[in-house]
Amino acid sequence: MTYSGSNYRGSASVPPAGGGGGARVASAAAGGPTRRGLIGSGIGLVASIAATGGGFAIWSTAKTTDADLERPFDLEAIPEDERPDRLNGALNILVIGSDHREGNSEEDARSDTVILMHVNEDGTEAYGVSIPRDLYVHIPEYAEASYYPEYTGDDAKFNSAYAWGGVTLTVLTVEELTGVRIDHVVEIDFAGLVQVVDALGSVTLDIEPADAPDYYDETGVTSIHGDHRFFPAGPTELDGEAALDYVRQRYQWNRGDFARMQHQQELIKAIMDSALSAGVLTDRGKLTSFIDSTSDAVKVDTEFNVVSTAISLMDLRSDDLVFMTTPNLGTDDIGGESVVVYTYDLENPESDNPEATSLWEAIREDTVSAWIEANPADEGE
Repeated sequence: MTYSGSNYRGSASVPPAGGGGGARVASAAAGGPTRRGLIGSGIGLVASIAATGGGFAIWSTAKTTDADLERPFDLEAIPEDERPDRLNGALNILVIGSDHREGNSEEDARSDTVILMHVNEDGTEAYGVSIPRDLYVHIPEYAEASYYPEYTGDDAKFNSAYAWGGVTLTVLTVEELTGVRIDHVVEIDFAGLVQVVDALGSVTLDIEPADAPDYYDETGVTSIHGDHRFFPAGPTELDGEAALDYVRQRYQWNRGDFARMQHQQELIKAIMDSALSAGVLTDRGKLTSFIDSTSDAVKVDTEFNVVSTAISLMDLRSDDLVFMTTPNLGTDDIGGESVVVYTYDLENPESDNPEATSLWEAIREDTVSAWIEANPADEGE
């Protein structure tokens, strides 16, 4: 693993087959607004801000928001014999960013972003592990899959789980891959992400210039989508549509999808920073407007009490958040597809990817800080 950028432990590169694709870690910079803005780009931030706002009116607004959230995911309906045991009081939340757009069929949506968020039992540490959408994994057999149950029970790219069986199959796939019990789910789509950023006014992202041969531009990067907007290198203020556009790009960097994941992680931090700088934490009107405008931008599971969860994590700060990417073996062709290789032996991943299996064990046992100490970044590679 190598350092890349001021905050990132690991370059998030896409090495060739057989190359080391270790965990990429990024500590959020100190001074972020809340201990709980880490839950994706949406509702965790809503709840955490509400929890620190103070005053009965703010508390009432937050409670109303919690009650009015759309809750289509019933994790309790999944048979217990198909799920890992809950080993301790740590909190594991699966954040799913889908590419669904208003007017399009949900059946055609894909999981553009998946981050496993882990908060330790003491509520003093938080970790986000991005799972590459092209990671080649086993998709569990699931007869109740929403769209294509006949495809399940096979090996495929990770985002096939969402395409075949929505959030529930994605949860089952993550649980089988990691052995980690998922406590709650937060889903946000493209339109929701734009809402969240625009509710804050804007975010500032440190734009990474394109370095891929066909797109190289040391002055910035040009989008391959829509109107092909240009993002100048360095700190740049973006509205919701522009922020979404930037964090969707991947071909312009040698690291490909790993660059995209890094930029999405940076966006989470930027949203947290923007909430503080915009005065959302201290202005009742801004806070109420933000809660109202973002509560319909996300979906959560039936049992997620967002407000009480935020209250329980009031001491957690943004500099306690560390980002990683699932350790992997780089890219290769498997079954005629270009994939990110998790292991060449899905029945025994520890044989060639012990870093990943030990990370999942650390999350299960709530010992992630010790795992990071035992798996330091290798500088100078």
